[in-house]
Amino acid sequence: MSREARVGIFVLLGLIVLTFFTFRVSKWGLIAEKGYRLTVDFDTAAGLEPKSDVKMAGVPIGKVEEIQLVGNRARLVMRIRPGIRIPIDSVGSIQTQGLLGEKYVEIFPGKDAQRSLPAGGQVSNTLSPTNLDEIVRKLSAIGDDVKKFTEALSSTFGTEEGKKALTDILRDFRATAATLRTVMQGNEQRFERIVANIDRLSADLSDISAASKQDVRTTIANLRVFSDTLKNETPGLIAKLEEMSVRVSGVVGDNRENLKASIENLKIASARLDNTLDAAGKVMARIDRGEGTLGKLVNDNTAHVSLTDTLDGINRYVRKTEQLKSFVDYRLEWQQGPSEFKHYVNLRLQPTADKYYTIGVVDDPRGKFSSSTSTVTVNGTPTTYAEEKYDNKLTVSALIARKFSGLTVKGGVIESTGGLGLDYELLKNRLTVGADAWDFSRKDLPPHLKLYGNYDIVKNLFVTGGVDDVLATERNLRTLFLGFGIKFADEDLKTVLGAVPIKP
Repeated sequence: MSREARVGIFVLLGLIVLTFFTFRVSKWGLIAEKGYRLTVDFDTAAGLEPKSDVKMAGVPIGKVEEIQLVGNRARLVMRIRPGIRIPIDSVGSIQTQGLLGEKYVEIFPGKDAQRSLPAGGQVSNTLSPTNLDEIVRKLSAIGDDVKKFTEALSSTFGTEEGKKALTDILRDFRATAATLRTVMQGNEQRFERIVANIDRLSADLSDISAASKQDVRTTIANLRVFSDTLKNETPGLIAKLEEMSVRVSGVVGDNRENLKASIENLKIASARLDNTLDAAGKVMARIDRGEGTLGKLVNDNTAHVSLTDTLDGINRYVRKTEQLKSFVDYRLEWQQGPSEFKHYVNLRLQPTADKYYTIGVVDDPRGKFSSSTSTVTVNGTPTTYAEEKYDNKLTVSALIARKFSGLTVKGGVIESTGGLGLDYELLKNRLTVGADAWDFSRKDLPPHLKLYGNYDIVKNLFVTGGVDDVLATERNLRTLFLGFGIKFADEDLKTVLGAVPIKP
């Protein structure tokens, strides 16, 4: 191989290596595109250059690819190596390598290791970088203050008068120190005892103040108030005492004989009181021994137990009475079939949250069904006519209901016949859908089945609708109905009745 060929191969290899490293360090090209990008914003990126290192836990994990100005903040575009996962709650900061070294971006990893920043994401948590210029300015200001202080000291003690004053201070200080040394050397044991006593006193005062801090404050406040009151009221009080003493002296002088008689009466009353106390002591002794009715009541637990049981029974009755709730409602239904109105009045007694009793009266335009036949002879030909009619009749309902979460099961008497029903509450108990079945022994007809729904518009007003007598396909008994109703709880009734005036 000739020399020219070898030189050409060497130059070609050099160009390949140069091209590789050019792509490697540039921001364009397939080689530089490895890894993924992240961004982070700082108030300032002073001193930081593109291609600066990005480190996490002190280990390089990427490079700063670009520095942009977004608004008034610096945005760093970082290229992170593949396979490096940065927690989403990580914190970014601009650090300096040494005191005057080059700057780099430090990522402090967060604690949320389950979630990582995606490609193109942003490190939202940052720490403001330390500004060396600001530190220098603060140090310069501190130096100026130190310079002013030293100048003040120099102007104070630099003169002959200042030097003399400083000399006198030092001389007095030496004399004081010598005196204290002499006193301490002659009374070391006494001072040790004093210090020990002060330590104990301090510990006792600390315990007292910690345990009764609020009481001490209250006492001090009361003493201040008492002192102010005493200061303001003492002159008047002294004058009143002097006046009272003069009056007492006059009264005692004028009623000396009466006072003697009163003292004698007090002596007699005291003797009688002693006799009464002796008698009371004897009675108490008999009670202690269990003698007499009162003694048996005091010493025998039977009466106590009976009284306790009676009070418990009264308390249980009062609690049940307080828990009992009552509701009154009136409902009007317009029935399509006969185009008539059906009226309901119900009283519901609810002793517990999951059980209630209902008593009601129903005014039904089709309350009683009757049929009759009649034969009429026309032109010698007898013709039979059948007549069916419904009579308006009041019926009674009496039901027992039990709630199971949103479902209510009820049974008893429905419109004067045996029946049962189901209710289910929806929409936070504002909508109730249900079915009632009764009159299972109707002649030639299936049981009376009613499907309905009630919706509370407001607290005391609701609307209703449904299909009545669903199973009856004959006699045109099946009918749609619509209506409304009003209901009152016992609190509402108390409010209404309390507002009614008693006197005309």
